[in-house]
Amino acid sequence: MHEKGRTKYPSEYDDTIYWERVKRNLGWLGDTDEEARKRQLMLRDSVVGVAGSGGIGGSMVERLARLGVLNLRVADMDTFEYSNINRQLGAGVRTIGRNKAEVVAEYVHEMTPDVAIEVFPEGITDESAAEFVEGCDYILDEIEPYEFKARYALHRAFRASSSVQFMITGYVFGNRTFLWKWTRDSMPVEEFTGLPEDAEMNAETAEHLMSRLIPETPGYPGPEMQRRWLIDEQTCPIVPGAPPMSQGLLLDRLMLAITGIEDLADSVRLPVAPGYAMVDARTWTAKIVEAG
Repeated sequence: MHEKGRTKYPSEYDDTIYWERVKRNLGWLGDTDEEARKRQLMLRDSVVGVAGSGGIGGSMVERLARLGVLNLRVADMDTFEYSNINRQLGAGVRTIGRNKAEVVAEYVHEMTPDVAIEVFPEGITDESAAEFVEGCDYILDEIEPYEFKARYALHRAFRASSSVQFMITGYVFGNRTFLWKWTRDSMPVEEFTGLPEDAEMNAETAEHLMSRLIPETPGYPGPEMQRRWLIDEQTCPIVPGAPPMSQGLLLDRLMLAITGIEDLADSVRLPVAPGYAMVDARTWTAKIVEAG
């Protein structure tokens, strides 16, 4: 179905197939079969929006579908290029030049036709943000790091929404991933970022932005190489192993929150922004920094 230039994939739901394909989830969702199925229904009936379908966001659409979430939205205005092939779901020589969100949605719906997916190929803008957010229960903010104006539009729509419970962001830098959780009571992203919306993207702006998005700079490579990529070229270099680490953490945190498991036993909640969680695969470091 096409509307406003968007594609809507309807759910082709089969209850028998659904429970067969998610049955291995159930071993970790409760102490009884009844409890586990109840929590799986929470996942099934949630509406999750994924803003940005690049290295992390695109694969999150797939992972959410595999988890059994049946209502997804995906937004991205960007198209695939050759440098995306090293890490992004849907990127290949035959999809170069195609819209990322459309390719990801097409792939995921073919894999799991019971998942309803709405595609926003115009990405997140002042005009599309409210419609993208409307009716969502949770949002994954995976907009490109330098696209702060689109991020501001998304967060404004989130704060005005009555349905979205929270948003999560995951970014990777080298072998390190940072996760942030946004609520209506947490620090607004505009304050967190500290950039006026009319700021021009230049070296000074990029340096300020990276100082907020990388609260703990990786120790390798050295600062000159990091600066050349992140500030001078305004490009985030990414190795293929880094995004899956962030994707797994994001999916687990969202699953634990939706099902309420994050409030049980020895679970630890993800702090709200400007607090964050950090995992570094090179130094075997994991930590939580509470908002201060």
